[in-house]
Amino acid sequence: MTQESLSRSLKEQTNLGPETVAAALSKAATTPAATKGQVEGSTALVADTRQTKLNVSGWELEGISISGQETSIIVPRAKVTFDIGRCPQRACFQQTVLLSHTHLDHVGGLPFHVCTRNMLQLPPSKVVVPQGFSAGVRKLMDAVLELQFSPAIGYEVLELEAGQNFELPSGFLCRTFPTTHAIPSQGYVIYSQRKKLKTELQGKSQAEIKELRLSGVDVTETHQVPEIAFTGDTTSAFLDAETNPTLEDALKAKVLCIEMTFLGDDVTVEEARGKGHMHVSDFVAHAHRFQNDSIVLIHFSPRYKRSEILHQLDIMLPPVLRAKCVPLLNGIE
Repeated sequence: MTQESLSRSLKEQTNLGPETVAAALSKAATTPAATKGQVEGSTALVADTRQTKLNVSGWELEGISISGQETSIIVPRAKVTFDIGRCPQRACFQQTVLLSHTHLDHVGGLPFHVCTRNMLQLPPSKVVVPQGFSAGVRKLMDAVLELQFSPAIGYEVLELEAGQNFELPSGFLCRTFPTTHAIPSQGYVIYSQRKKLKTELQGKSQAEIKELRLSGVDVTETHQVPEIAFTGDTTSAFLDAETNPTLEDALKAKVLCIEMTFLGDDVTVEEARGKGHMHVSDFVAHAHRFQNDSIVLIHFSPRYKRSEILHQLDIMLPPVLRAKCVPLLNGIE
């Protein structure tokens, strides 16, 4: 494929119109566990959707997440992708890659992301990694460029400490929170930033506020609103960890993307924890923690078929929790 044809193919991905959910909504009327409006903030997208795009709580997400194969969750509005798996084409148009950890099914597509953006003359990739992983990422890129006989390519790698702010090129803010996986890992929260009138000035007249502004007084303050959170691979232990302000924001973000690798009795809760993953029983045990409007369940084991996933969620999740959970089933038969 030539550079021109690849460029055309990739750019077509960004021109796709929003997916229709009319059929899904009509089915929702007969699906109690996923009925729109059953609980405040419940998603309008029926839980057994086959859409590759999800529209949840005002946010469009797309991508794929299958345990051991690939995970990449694309958020076009924020111009980020959570993890990079095998780098779906549209992920190339999101400048920032937020890596939860560096297992191959989450990091394997990084060279494609960096090299494709360079070939299309897009701004260089920005890659955010847990502490201590930047050197490994650079070694990965050096090896790929050597194999390709390529000159140096520009990209940026940033190690983000827990609670540290990172201003995304899209204008959103990003922070990390600790998670508990088999190797060092972290989750992310994306915040919108909104200016509001300072609390102490509320109640004053417009004339008074205008006079203050003209005199050089800053009359506004920035409010950060947690919009989307992503756990990456983790056990439920991160929910029991020491209180962390960013974690608390993750649990009240409008949308939470959380891993749900194991369902049913084929893998015990203890075995799931030993593998560094979530079991649905642990998720249910922490149901009271989730104040999110919508919860996108990701990273199901490939041992499960679509019908098995939906059945287990229907019987395992309390109705209120089930109503706001949407499993990402793209790529699952």
